[in-house]
Amino acid sequence: MAQLADDKKNAPRQGLLKSLLHGSESAREDGMTSQSQSHSNTVGRGKYIHEIQRHVVRPDQVDAYKAILAEHYPKLAQDAPVRLIGSWEVVVGELETFYHIWEYDGYEGYDRCSAALAKSEQFASLNKQLRSTLGSRSSWLTQEFAFWKTSPPRESGVKDPIYELRTYHLRPGTLLEWESNWRRGLEARKRFVEPIAAYFSQIGQLHTVQHIWRYESLDQRKKTRDAAWQVETWNDTVTQTVKLIDKMHAQIMRPLPFSPFQ
Repeated sequence: MAQLADDKKNAPRQGLLKSLLHGSESAREDGMTSQSQSHSNTVGRGKYIHEIQRHVVRPDQVDAYKAILAEHYPKLAQDAPVRLIGSWEVVVGELETFYHIWEYDGYEGYDRCSAALAKSEQFASLNKQLRSTLGSRSSWLTQEFAFWKTSPPRESGVKDPIYELRTYHLRPGTLLEWESNWRRGLEARKRFVEPIAAYFSQIGQLHTVQHIWRYESLDQRKKTRDAAWQVETWNDTVTQTVKLIDKMHAQIMRPLPFSPFQ
């Protein structure tokens, strides 16, 4: 009887620990269904690894930095076993900051690319030139969400589109719950705006989710966000996910001239 009482007493604490490590019971059940479906119906999860690079450039070296990238990045994407998804400059947010997303064929592809670049004189020259322009740089290795594959790079048909990078730092153990809510919420959002990509980190700054959206303008961004709030499923997604976030950050970016996304 004493052991039974102790088990009952410890159950809430064990349940809390289990939730922190693995997400809520309902989210796990929902996520398991999603996972089984993703293996048969999608090719996103597990097929590619995406590296998100962040470069903070010295203010007096921005023009030189852009010229170096324009010369080397298209060649790198053509010659190395890697694909450039997009390159952007932050115009509202952390200025003199640039983001680049590279796609590899899984971790094997990343290893193969790293080995090839280690022997590349062009890559050595690129790194040497870049170091003189940078204040700092960092990178994350990420995966796509299975329900939100990276959109193929293409012309938007808009003269000067803007891209929004939204970064969410989640509480550890809540990724599966985040995924199950966003899978439903995305159906509401994509009625009004084109979702470009969504990634979760695996190496680097962990428990981090990043979304990229494309808009015609800041005014169009406001209008589409206002419209989404009128959809019940979007309200529910925000309500359920805001409690999972430690902090979040939104930045507006414009594509560099050589970026596959324009």
